[in-house]
Amino acid sequence: MEPISAQQVLQAAFGEEEEVQVWNFDPARGEAALCRVWLRRGSCKWGALCRHGHDIDLSAYSLRARRGAAMPHLVRGDAKASLESDTVAFVVCGNRAVYDYEDPWVAQRFLAPETAGTHLWSLLPLELAVQTLWSAGSSGAQALLTCKDWHQREISQKMRELTYQEATGAEFPDCSARELSEVMLARRLLLSAQAFSTKSDYQCSPVAQVPQPAPCLAVLLDEAVVFAVLQSGEIRCHRSSTGQLLASSPRLSKGRLLQAATLGKAFILGDDHGGVHLVQRDDLSETKQLRSSGKSAICALAALKANQEAYLCASMDGSLELIQVSDEDSRIQLLAELGAFSMAPALCAFAVGEERVLVSAGPHHLWTWSPGGLKAVAQSRWSGQGICHSCSLNDKLVIATTACCRLQWWSLNGEELRPDGETQAFRASNVGKVVDLCAYGDICASLHANLTHPNLTVVLWQGSSKAEVARIEVSGLGQSLALGAGCLAIASFAGAGRSRAGTNVLHLATQPLFVEKVLKVAVSCAPR
Repeated sequence: MEPISAQQVLQAAFGEEEEVQVWNFDPARGEAALCRVWLRRGSCKWGALCRHGHDIDLSAYSLRARRGAAMPHLVRGDAKASLESDTVAFVVCGNRAVYDYEDPWVAQRFLAPETAGTHLWSLLPLELAVQTLWSAGSSGAQALLTCKDWHQREISQKMRELTYQEATGAEFPDCSARELSEVMLARRLLLSAQAFSTKSDYQCSPVAQVPQPAPCLAVLLDEAVVFAVLQSGEIRCHRSSTGQLLASSPRLSKGRLLQAATLGKAFILGDDHGGVHLVQRDDLSETKQLRSSGKSAICALAALKANQEAYLCASMDGSLELIQVSDEDSRIQLLAELGAFSMAPALCAFAVGEERVLVSAGPHHLWTWSPGGLKAVAQSRWSGQGICHSCSLNDKLVIATTACCRLQWWSLNGEELRPDGETQAFRASNVGKVVDLCAYGDICASLHANLTHPNLTVVLWQGSSKAEVARIEVSGLGQSLALGAGCLAIASFAGAGRSRAGTNVLHLATQPLFVEKVLKVAVSCAPR
C-alpha cells in the first residue's frame, strides 16, 4: 500500500474539532531508546529487565504492534510546525490515532473511512467473497463479528441470508440480524423440546415436563415463570427453567368450566355460564367474582396494552364488552352486539397509532375495536365451525381456525388491515388442524393436532416472508402453546394406554443461563 505523508494527515486533522497532538522522532537520544512493544501495547514480557525504555505509552490509541524490539525516542512537537517536518512518528486527534509511521492503514482509515481495510474484499466478486467466508465455517462468522475494521455490509448481509437458509431451508432476502436471531432462538427451543420427548442427544436447552391435573386452556409467559390456566379454573404458576410449582389459585365453582383467560395487571377469567372472575397475578389466592353469570358463555378475552386495567370480552351471543378493573371498583360495559357467532371468536390486541383489538369470529367475520368505536374489516373466503385463533406480529396479524390447517395473514398498512395471503404447513394433511397460535417478534408459532395420529406438531413461521422455517412433532394431542425469547411452553394430552390413564402435560423448554443473560442485556440496550 502507498504510504501517506504526515503532512497530508495533519492538514485534514486541523479541520476536526478535537485537539491534534504530534509525536516527533528524537534521534539525538538514541535509535534504540524506546521499547516498541511497550509503547504500542502498554505491556512488555521483560518488564523491568527490558533493555529499552518504557517512558512513553500510546496503547490507549489501539496501535497495532509491529515486529522489532526497539525504536527511536519520541518528543512532543508543535502540530502546526510539523507541517514542515519529515520526522513525524505519530499523530493523534482526540482519543484516536490518525497517523502511524509504521502502519499506513491508520492514515487510510482517517482520510477515507468508507474504503479503509476493504481493498482485498472489494476486488472479489460479491458471491465469491461470501462463499470464501462461508466455507471457513465458524471462522468466517467470527471475522464478521469481531473484526473492528470490517465494513463490508453487502457480504455481511449475504452471510446472514446463507445462515438463515442453511438453518431453515427457506430463502429470506434482506434478512436482518434481529430476524435471524429471533428464528435461531425459537428454533433452538423447538428442537430441544423434541429432543427431550424422543430421548435424543441433540438437546441443547433445559427441558421439563410437568403433569397437570386438568386440561390446559391457555399458557401465559411472564419472564421467569409460566402460568398454566386449566379448564377447571385453576391457575398454576411454574418456574420456566425447572417446572417447579410455585403457587396455584382456587378452582371455579363446581359445574363450571373455564372458556377464556388473559393476563394484564391481573388475570381475567371467563366461564361457560358467562361469569367473569379476577385473580391477582402477584397473589393467586386473592380472587374476586366480577359477574356470576351472563346471557351466554364467555369465549374470548384480551388485555389492552395501553391501559393495563382494561380488558375486552366477547361472548358467543355476539356481545362485546369492556371490563375495567381498579382497586376501588370494577365495572363491565356493553360496547356492541355483533350477532350470534357460529364460531368461537378470538381477540388480539395490537397497536398502529392508537391501540386496537382485532375481533375475529372466524375469517368470515372480522372487526377492529378502538376507543373510537368498532369498524368492520374485509371478509375472507374461509367457512366452517369451530374455534378461531389470532396473534399479532411486528407488522402482521395471523388468523387460523380449528376448521382447517391454513393460516391467513393480514398486513398492517397505516391505519388499515389488508389481506396478505394464506399459507399452510408442508404436508398439511398429516399435520392436522390449527388448535392454537402465538407470536414473538416476527415469529409465529402454530400448534396443530391430528386426531387420526396421536401426535401434535408445532410449526414456526417467519412473519416477513410468511415461510415455514422449522417444525417438531411430539406425541400427544395439543392444547395450547406460548413462545418467548427465553421459553417455549406446550400443553398437551398424552392418551390413555392399556396400563395407564391419560395425562395432561406441560412441556417447558428454556434457554441456558448464559443465553438468558445475553437476552436481558440486548433487551435493556434496545431502542424503545
